[in-house]
Amino acid sequence: MRLSAAAVERHANDDDWPGRLERQASGIQLGRTPLTSVLPSGSYQLVLVEIPNVPANEVPSAVRWQIKDILDFPVDEAVIEMFEMPELSTSSNKNMAYAVATQRSRVQDHIELLHDAGLSLDVIDIPELCTRNIATLLPQDARGVAFLHFADSHGTLTITRQGVLYLIRQIEMGLAAMEAVVQDDFARKELVSTIVLETQRSLDYYESHFDYGPVTELVLAPGSNIGGLADSLHEELGLTISSLDLNGLFDMRAALSIEDQSDCLVAIGAALRSEPQAA
Repeated sequence: MRLSAAAVERHANDDDWPGRLERQASGIQLGRTPLTSVLPSGSYQLVLVEIPNVPANEVPSAVRWQIKDILDFPVDEAVIEMFEMPELSTSSNKNMAYAVATQRSRVQDHIELLHDAGLSLDVIDIPELCTRNIATLLPQDARGVAFLHFADSHGTLTITRQGVLYLIRQIEMGLAAMEAVVQDDFARKELVSTIVLETQRSLDYYESHFDYGPVTELVLAPGSNIGGLADSLHEELGLTISSLDLNGLFDMRAALSIEDQSDCLVAIGAALRSEPQAA
């Protein structure tokens, strides 16, 4: 698969962000190519819900009522989208879905920014689904794989198998926190232990709710192996751990550094967006 271009533009606190975005798009000859944009983390809430047993046309309003007390803003200001998860193997007969909720004003601001930059917006996505798109390209996905990615402020763990997403877990710590404790052995071990625990919970959920056996391989996104994380995951969970190099996954004009891979990973995943495959 060919990756034609990848570029990083640091957001600055100025009034010319649309202009700089437009110049960046022009520099890589984006033109009127349909654009998938990604909501920034922290601007939405991701909630796992049981799909209500109501007629299909009533599900959106039922889910809206179901999560209204979880939201940190009034539900009448919310834009809510859902994506269903594979059927559970348990006898509960529950159908589960993730609900993505954000304020309508945030979506409108996002759209206006891209419009002001002269870009042709097609879809707005979330980072978790973008990292899923990367995970499904991994050879380990054929048997089931956990993929762990860290941004500056948070982490995301997905479990996929044969192109199907089975689990998303948000981890409330990111690269900034990990880098801050690299020289503090006690704090580093405590942070790594938290990540190991969140990973173990995710693996246990997958194994107990689906009929595919345990996941035995975990892939770390570029730049995510900080503070001996890979060794700890292997020692504590017995997983086969590897680190992803996007240069080996895509045909590129020029190799990307690990730092650029980390910065561009979500954007590359967004460009891979297609209709989700049913289980």
